[in-house]
Parts: sequence; structure tokens; C-alpha cells
Amino acid sequence: MRQNTIILLLTALLCMTAEISPAAEGSDISAPQIQEQNDSFPFFTAPSMRLLSEYFTNSSDFTRKSAGVEFGVSPGTDLYLEAGYVLSEFSQDGFDDILRHSLFIKGEKRISESTSVLARLSENYYDNDNSNLNGGASIRYQPSANVFTELSFRHFDIIDTVLPFNNIIYSYVVTIGPVDLDIKSDDYKFYLLYAPVPKVSFAGEIIYGDYSDSNEKKSFMFEAGYQVLDAPYIRTAYNYFYLDINDPSPLTRSGDHVESAYWDPVNFETHTLRLEYRQDYREHLSFGAEGALSYSPKSDGLSKAAFLSTSYKFTEQSSLRFDVRWFDQNEGIDRQGETDRYWAINYTLAFQHRF
Repeated sequence: MRQNTIILLLTALLCMTAEISPAAEGSDISAPQIQEQNDSFPFFTAPSMRLLSEYFTNSSDFTRKSAGVEFGVSPGTDLYLEAGYVLSEFSQDGFDDILRHSLFIKGEKRISESTSVLARLSENYYDNDNSNLNGGASIRYQPSANVFTELSFRHFDIIDTVLPFNNIIYSYVVTIGPVDLDIKSDDYKFYLLYAPVPKVSFAGEIIYGDYSDSNEKKSFMFEAGYQVLDAPYIRTAYNYFYLDINDPSPLTRSGDHVESAYWDPVNFETHTLRLEYRQDYREHLSFGAEGALSYSPKSDGLSKAAFLSTSYKFTEQSSLRFDVRWFDQNEGIDRQGETDRYWAINYTLAFQHRF
């Protein structure tokens, strides 16, 4: 009954609306993106194709590898639809590897100058005999040039707290347990972005998650940023993040190996300082970098993160982008107390062609 309700809701949204940005489910909008939202719709006029691949691994011996293809088309004014296929492999020492085939369709409709509606529907097929229908819907509202809001709902496998090809480096669900135990969530999110004056922005996000194992998740984010330069683009930001998982995670087992299915902290907080850089070199080459330093009061731990990206335009229609992200934490914390050093690394490669 629950899956039928999701299908009817998303079908109605996709039929009534028209135009989709690349993220109806599992993506975040950061402070510099108010203008990017304003400029995004003209890019939906031509059909497009993307080929993507991803590799993620961490110190918990968990690995996620994905490859996929996406096709986008604009069948009407202010309407964009995209469909695709993603193959993913999840592996972790002590557990059997799990393969997944995913099919999805998503769309966005701009219903006025200030409002757009987005929806996504996907089906995941795992080789451990699980199959799940996932879906999401959101409303984006921009009443003025300096205010942007989003209200969204997602029903998803929690291993996709961050979807393939997005920034998984900060994801707090990066073990094979959620795939092994088939854990899902209903997430409700409110996001607000406000730029009171040029170059200054504030963002906030509240998420409540209802897990299928009867657990609950609450998270909060606040960010304040200042754009130092236009060319090259340099921005600095402070970010506060809070996460609380109501109950202990269930255990996942493989032979004699037993561990928590997912990270389940209580009242976890981080304070982060971040520096962002972007610059175009010549006509076809662009480069981006980001560095961050975080402090976690509960563990008195420090973490460092770095992000590098480069993109090259072969023609006006074809481009290639490569991203690498790295994270290292000297001391972490879980429900039982402090933990050892944790690190993670992520590579993403994407080729895009517009017809």
C-alpha cells in the first residue's frame, strides 16, 4: 500500500509539472547556488547524455563502485525529464559483495517564475533478493533574488543517503550493513538559503528521518559564507552540523563477524571552516579546489578534507569532468565512545554531451 501511494504521488507530480534539475533526490543546494538556480533552466533546452563512474573507499574496508548512464530531454516549455540506469557494487571485508541494478526517472516543472516542483522515482534490484521502490518529491520556492527555500520528502534505501555520483565523502552511511539488512528511510527536509547583501549568504537545513528498523534520525545544518573574490572565485564559510540517532543501530552478521549496521551517534556536532576556489583557464579548461578543517567537541577530534575538480570542454556540446575528494579524522566517536582514526577517498568521472 505504501509503495502504491508513492507511485500515485510521483506520477501526479510528473504529469502536472515540467522541468527538472539534476537533483530531485539526494542532492544539496549550497550557498552560492541562488544564481545557479536562476540560470539552470536555459540549459534544459537541448537533449543530453551523461556517462558516469564512481569509486569510494574508507578505513572501515567498505567500498562502493558505480557506473551509469543518464538521458535528459525537455519535451515542453519549463519541463525537463531525465531517465537512467546505475550499476553499483558494495563490498566490505568480512561480508559477501552485493550487486545492485537501479533504474530511475526524475523530472522538474517550473510552475511560475518563483516556484518549481521536482519528483524522482527509482527501482533498486539487489542480488541478495531484495528490491525496493524509492521516490522523492520537493517544492522549491524563490520569492526574491536573495531567498531560496526547499521542502522535500524522500523514501529511499539509507545506503543512498548520498546518491551515487554525488558528494559521498561526508556521508554518515558508509558500511554494507544497510544493504545487508535492507534498511530504508522516510526523510522530511526543510532548507533555507538567504543572501542579505552581495557576497554574503546564510543557509540552514533541518531533516527528520523515520527508519524502517523503527529508528529515528534528526539532523540540523547552519552555514554562513562570504565570497572574497569573483575572479578567481574564492569563498570562505563556517558550517555547523548536528546529527542524532534515537536508538542503537541493529547488528549485521556474516559468519563470526558482527558490527553495527550503520553509524548511530548521540548528539554529534561538528564545527567546520571551509575555503572554496574556482577558476576558468583558457576557453575550455576549468579548475576547482576546496579545503576544510573540522572540530568535533564530543571526541575532541580534528578532521581535514580536500576536494579537487577539473573539467574540460572538447566542444560546446561535449565535456569531461574529474573529481577527487579526501577526508581524514584523527579521532572519531560512536555510541559507545571514542573511536580510532577514520579516512575516506572518492573519485568521480563524468562525460556529458548535449545534442
